[in-house]
Amino acid sequence: MDLLDNYKKAWDNQPEEIKRISALEIYKMTQAKSSSIVKWIFVIGLLEFAFMILSTFSFDISNEEKILVEMGIYEFVQISQYLVIPVLIYFLFLFYKNYKNISSIDNTKKLMTKIRKTRKTVRNYVIFNLLCIVYIAAILTFGMVMTPQGSFHNVPGWLIVLIMMLVTIIMLLLFWGFYQLLYGILLNKLNRNYIELAKLDQ
Repeated sequence: MDLLDNYKKAWDNQPEEIKRISALEIYKMTQAKSSSIVKWIFVIGLLEFAFMILSTFSFDISNEEKILVEMGIYEFVQISQYLVIPVLIYFLFLFYKNYKNISSIDNTKKLMTKIRKTRKTVRNYVIFNLLCIVYIAAILTFGMVMTPQGSFHNVPGWLIVLIMMLVTIIMLLLFWGFYQLLYGILLNKLNRNYIELAKLDQ
């Protein structure tokens, strides 16, 4: 049992006047814990973004470009990258903004609202990344099926589509599990803080 749980247990058995003081202490501790959780969400998102950028530069760009040009989707992939990166940066900005706001809020209802907003931002971020996987898989599938020559011209189109569908499903499950492990634990803790704030507000 952590310090916050001890405060809540003692709070239930105190007179009304002392309860108000104890409620303020519980609020401050809940705010501090929520701020720490949102900070970790921002840090993890930042590390994930950095890893993606570094991974991009670690590939053999010339060979990759050659394959994409052969498939006829090189320009399409480039445009997609230019569109995706600003969106990811925007999500990182929202994570940072949520962290700064939660750190300075001194009102229970506002803090509860900010926690709800943070959880929604994370959910949207995860959904966006999963949709990006589907989008990339669709582009690659189209390129392989429509390639008039090269590595895929002897493979039936229906087989390429079937294989890519299976690969996409596996990738979605892996990334969903990864995000559940990475962000799910933090969001569950944030939700518990929200419940405690709701009790205090009542």
